[in-house]
Amino acid sequence: MKVNIRRAALAILLETEAAGKYINLAIASHSYDALSDKERAQLTSLVYTVTERQISYDYIISAISRRESDKIDPYTKNVLRLGIAQIVHMRSIPDFAAVNETVKLARNPGERSFVNGVLRALVRVGDNIPMPERDKNYKRYLSVKYSYPLWIVKHFCALFGESECEKILEHYNSARYTDLTVNTTKISVGDFLSALSENGIHAEENLDTGISVRLDRSVNPERLPGFFEGHFFVQDRASSVSVAALGARAGDTLIDTCSAPGGKSFGSAILMGNVGRVYSMELHESKLSLIENGACRLGLSIIEPRVLDATEPDQALFGMADKVICDAPCSGLGVLGKKADLRYKDKSTLDALPQLQYSILSASVKYLKVGGELVYSTCTLNPSENEKVIERFLCENPGFVPLDFSVGSYSSKGGSLTLLPHVHGCDGFFLSKLKRID
Repeated sequence: MKVNIRRAALAILLETEAAGKYINLAIASHSYDALSDKERAQLTSLVYTVTERQISYDYIISAISRRESDKIDPYTKNVLRLGIAQIVHMRSIPDFAAVNETVKLARNPGERSFVNGVLRALVRVGDNIPMPERDKNYKRYLSVKYSYPLWIVKHFCALFGESECEKILEHYNSARYTDLTVNTTKISVGDFLSALSENGIHAEENLDTGISVRLDRSVNPERLPGFFEGHFFVQDRASSVSVAALGARAGDTLIDTCSAPGGKSFGSAILMGNVGRVYSMELHESKLSLIENGACRLGLSIIEPRVLDATEPDQALFGMADKVICDAPCSGLGVLGKKADLRYKDKSTLDALPQLQYSILSASVKYLKVGGELVYSTCTLNPSENEKVIERFLCENPGFVPLDFSVGSYSSKGGSLTLLPHVHGCDGFFLSKLKRID
């Protein structure tokens, strides 16, 4: 039976909105076996585009219909969002066809008339899409133009200024790339690049880390040469910088305290030449298979996944580790371009994170030998979760000192480094390196 892509996208959007599901999990929960790879890609693109641009689309709906979007039935609103996505951002079919096909999703004559009217009015305005006045309220303008809640816009403006805030939001909405870490225990970076080139895929080596390459588009990694042979795994440049900063070596004992899906464990095991021991701890047993399967595919036999709460460390491993990775749970304000639904989190959910992060860091350092080193990292741009956690820890723990590091062109200051998406071309990221001296 043929699957209607628009109707399938509508079902996923309604499901994520009603149940609070993450988009990727909602998409994965539907098999849609009848879809071709191309149709599945269209479905995924449609769902992600609507999710990413939801605030912009709701403003357009209100401006054209003169009805507040929160007064519109969720079903009708999502039908409209799908239509706007096709007209404004996807443009895979003519406007009239996008309108007609979207109207077919409406449930009754009244709804069809309303959807038809709004979408046809949008087509008529062309490039003159309604927007808040930039000069009157710049933050509101940024919120609507780039589709971010006002609190996120205010947060970035306060940290970096209005001009830099806009550059960050623009980068999140436009950057489409894939970073890969090459498994040099199986293949050299040069040979991997050659294999990509032979398959018509252009990639560039990241000279800073030495084992990462970048493709200038989003890809399905399973379709790349060498995936099933374990020649690489997907890892953003920022994450690979943190692995390089820690600098694990062959024979080390390393503990990754919040490891799923396993990227930093994998990267460290590769730097170690698959010699030593990596304990990959993860709170959720359901995520352990991500680490197990990844390590198996990559042939990294030194990785030992374990279920463990990072706030309740394993006493049997105290004082055993040469290196520790503490990649703490965070608000994700550095990966909003890749995880569009994170932007709609309630701001209040961030309040408890700094204490949790501090607790995890305080527990993680117990694994270190004297002279051992730890990298604390987050994929967020929020001083309360980053610098302030480190400042508090160092103030209360005199047996540890910050340790400066360099990774290619990247250099820390006082042992810490913040990577900005629009400046460094990667995830927004914070890392800090500590050494146990007592």
